[in-house]
Amino acid sequence: MRHFTSHSALLLIALLLPTLALSEQADTSADATMQQSLTRFFKHGVTLHGATAELVAVRHWPDASGSLRWSLPASLRNHPSHFSLIAEQGNRRWYVPVQVRWMSSAIVIRQNISARSLLTRDMMTNRRTDIADHHGAWWQNSSTLVGMRTTRPLAAGDVILSSYVKQPPLVKRGDLVSILLDVGGLHIRAEGKAMRSAGKGESIPVRNLRSHEMIQAVVEQTGLVRVSLNGGRG
Repeated sequence: MRHFTSHSALLLIALLLPTLALSEQADTSADATMQQSLTRFFKHGVTLHGATAELVAVRHWPDASGSLRWSLPASLRNHPSHFSLIAEQGNRRWYVPVQVRWMSSAIVIRQNISARSLLTRDMMTNRRTDIADHHGAWWQNSSTLVGMRTTRPLAAGDVILSSYVKQPPLVKRGDLVSILLDVGGLHIRAEGKAMRSAGKGESIPVRNLRSHEMIQAVVEQTGLVRVSLNGGRG
């Protein structure tokens, strides 16, 4: 029986390495026409929920040649940095793994801040930035964020997402509030007591001090809640 020495094994590996390298290159390469078709796809603007995709890398090209039709998968949610594009040619279809940046104008924090910081205009700036893999809404206008408190520490350059901030309560539990009741074109005011704290736009239970009835109302501003019985605002 023939035995391989360590020297023979190393020689065999050395001989095989070029073959393996060429095989790997063949799996991940594409002809110029295919690459150009993908470049055109991104150049025309690949957008999703207010952000524009920029190609970083193709992880594995399809086993094809020539121009392909490219599209985003219908199931794509949020803005993942890694996902599979759909490539089509005639009746053939491939799922092509790619890495992208999702660029958008967004409000970012200027300096490191701690949790529960009260946001002021000078803490924030608008910057075109990559929001890939971020979960939640972001802002393009800092005025909406002024007065909100952070729910976590933020580092300079972090995008401010909806999960990172909390609207400060305009009404606190036990506060006496004015209840504005909309009935058709009529506006009726009553006095009530807030049963929990809430920010602008939040619905809270309020006890009518005259009738002692418990109603649901929406916080409109400090000390004012609104009840609409006509399906909208009067």
